[in-house]
Amino acid sequence: MKEFLKDNTQVREDILNQKLFFELKEASALNKIHLKSFRSDVDIDGFDIILDNNDDLILKCQVKSRFDAVTLMYEIHRIMLKPNHLLFDDFEFLEPQGCPSDNRGVIQIDGNLAENKITSNYSYLDIYLLRAMEMGVFKLTNQSKKIASRILQELRFGVGLSNSKIKINQSLFFPLKAPQALLAIMGFHSTYNSNIAYNIIQISKHVSGTTKKQYASLKDRIPDMKGHWDYVNDELEKLVDPSKSFTKCSLSDNYFDIPPLQI
Repeated sequence: MKEFLKDNTQVREDILNQKLFFELKEASALNKIHLKSFRSDVDIDGFDIILDNNDDLILKCQVKSRFDAVTLMYEIHRIMLKPNHLLFDDFEFLEPQGCPSDNRGVIQIDGNLAENKITSNYSYLDIYLLRAMEMGVFKLTNQSKKIASRILQELRFGVGLSNSKIKINQSLFFPLKAPQALLAIMGFHSTYNSNIAYNIIQISKHVSGTTKKQYASLKDRIPDMKGHWDYVNDELEKLVDPSKSFTKCSLSDNYFDIPPLQI
């Protein structure tokens, strides 16, 4: 069976995608939510699936899968990692053009086979997690901040069209402990808190200088950032696969001594 799945990419992806749908729907049902899922037949707009919780969130996702963990780089549609056009300046993008009018992200499925039974582990990446790593809120490897910054600079200032692709390191994908954790990090109802993105954007507003509140100095922003900073780290720590690397970073008083976009 293992060789069959390795040699038949479409079959493998279909099985892993169907398993993803089932496990997300099952996890949502535990929260008394019917999660709707829709699958795109044509890969033209970047996303493969649409998830709808019948409440306040519709999320378009590109899905990447690998078997036996052999893929180290993915080609991702640029628009999948750009902010909603209403938030472009909060993420230090120059203009809303080229940004989506909805919410987007990328799900990675790690498939494996044990005793002829397919198992799946999930990881996730979106503009919020990229921005958090760029700002130094947390790191998955020692290179997380450097790589996230390089990718965001390319997304902000690169000449590629929104439907073109960009290479993304697999090491940037946040490894999750369970389907409930995947729901939470995507912002859906879960047994875990699901407002991580909100707190990341509050930090980003302070770093970008787009808060409504005016501050006499950059250092004066830090006390208002700290609660959001600690919340993001504490909640992500609950979601991460315990077998994977995750490091909470502290917010120092000299945070703004480093030039913008090099934090």
